[in-house]
Amino acid sequence: MATLTALLDRAGIPRYRLARRAGISPSTLIVWERDGIAPKRRETYERLARVLGVDPEELLELARNTTGESDA
Repeated sequence: MATLTALLDRAGIPRYRLARRAGISPSTLIVWERDGIAPKRRETYERLARVLGVDPEELLELARNTTGESDA
């Protein structure tokens, strides 16, 4: 399974633009990537997965391996 950073890098667009396309704040994406604090809501994963072109379950699995949850 790829890391969140690898998935974001593979997208080939700036983090802030990717976040906006997914309908989340850039700070949410940065906190998840940098600090390992994952969003709580499944819809957040689904939107981000759609932009990244991956299965939402892959992002959910990444979240299960993080240290905490954010309010996103």
